[in-house]
Amino acid sequence: MRTFALFAVVFAFAAYQVNGEACNCHLRELDLCAATLLLFNQNPSGVATTDAEVDKQCGFLKESQECFRNFTTRCSTPLQRELIGFVSEGSQELFKQFCTKGTEVRTNYLKHAPCLGQTLPDQKKCLTDIQAGLEKVSTVSFNDRVPAACCMYNRYQGCTRKAVANKCGEEAIEFGEILVKMAASDLPNVVCTSYGEGNARCNS
Repeated sequence: MRTFALFAVVFAFAAYQVNGEACNCHLRELDLCAATLLLFNQNPSGVATTDAEVDKQCGFLKESQECFRNFTTRCSTPLQRELIGFVSEGSQELFKQFCTKGTEVRTNYLKHAPCLGQTLPDQKKCLTDIQAGLEKVSTVSFNDRVPAACCMYNRYQGCTRKAVANKCGEEAIEFGEILVKMAASDLPNVVCTSYGEGNARCNS
C-alpha cells in the first residue's frame, strides 16, 4: 500500500533517535530513503496489478532497503543491528518471494491486487488518521514515541484490514499487508503487541 513507507520511517525514527544523535546521524536521511518508496504513487491505481508493475515496485523497494541498510550500518549500535537483523529476516525472505516471477506469494498477490486497488477509496480515512498520528509522533517526548507510533500502527492496521475484508474477503488481508511487512519488517508486530485498542495509552 502507498503508506507503508511511512511506517519504516516512524519505527526507524523511534529506534535510532539516541544513537543517531550520538554519532551525528540525521533523521532526514531516512526521509530520503522513504522518498524512493513514495514513487509507488506513480501507479494510478496505487496497487501493482501486473508483473511489470510489481518488478518496478521491487526496484524501488530494493533501492530503499539499501538506503536504510547503509543508515543502520553507520548509525546504530551492534546490538541494534543484531535486533534489526533478527526481526527483518522474515521480511527479506518475503521480499525475495514477492520479487520473483512465478512464486506462490507473487501469484496470489496478483490475484487479489485488482480488488485491493478498489479498496483504496475506503482507506482514505485510514490515511488521514495516520497522517495526524505521524505529526503527533514527531512532537511527543522520546519515552512516549514508541507507544505513540505503536498505537498509530495498530489503529491503521485495524482500519485497513476492515476495508479490505469488507470488499475482498479475509484471504486478501495478508496480501494487502505484504508491502508493509517488507518495508517495516516484523518490528512493529514485535514491539507493538500490547498497544491494541484496549490499551489506555492508545485511548488518551
